[in-house]
Amino acid sequence: MLKKALIVLCWFPLALSLLAVNLSLLVTLTNRANAAETVTPRLPPMRIAASSYGTEQVLGASVLAGDARALLLSKFLTQHESPIAEYAEYIVDRAEHYGIDYRLVPAIAMCESNVGKRMPSKDSYNAWGISVETGEISGAKFPNWLYAIDWVSRYLNEKYYSRGITDLIDIGAIYAPPSVANGNSWATCVGHFMEEIQ
Repeated sequence: MLKKALIVLCWFPLALSLLAVNLSLLVTLTNRANAAETVTPRLPPMRIAASSYGTEQVLGASVLAGDARALLLSKFLTQHESPIAEYAEYIVDRAEHYGIDYRLVPAIAMCESNVGKRMPSKDSYNAWGISVETGEISGAKFPNWLYAIDWVSRYLNEKYYSRGITDLIDIGAIYAPPSVANGNSWATCVGHFMEEIQ
């Protein structure tokens, strides 16, 4: 019985010692891990989504870089006092829909009519020089800006982008043939304003 009592008496101090050593190791390893790793709070990414023109909803708390297109375009159009400035988001929406560069429609409008400020007639809503031949002062008439923006975006897709014609010099040779003889002045102008938008 004395042997059992001795084992019990030795077991308690030994168990407490091992427990103390284990706790000490646990604390040391935890401190090392915390020191080596900087903890940064993780915030959910924010996204802004727009299903179509006029029905935007904020769905999160951060803005993705691609979402800045409408803001960049709005700033550009507003700086140039364009009558289509309020349609910046719609221009981006139509560009996305038709698979064209969102800067192309406003850049062409800048070169053709100072983004809608110098058209043959204000009720034409034709800021892109559509069907205006050299020497003529008239051209296609659209019923409103929304229709015009959609029509021009679709036209650029069907006539150029869907056929693999995406280089401004190649587009300019078809869109504004006289500009080719002037050192591709149309392509240079459109390219300049596309760069200014970004």
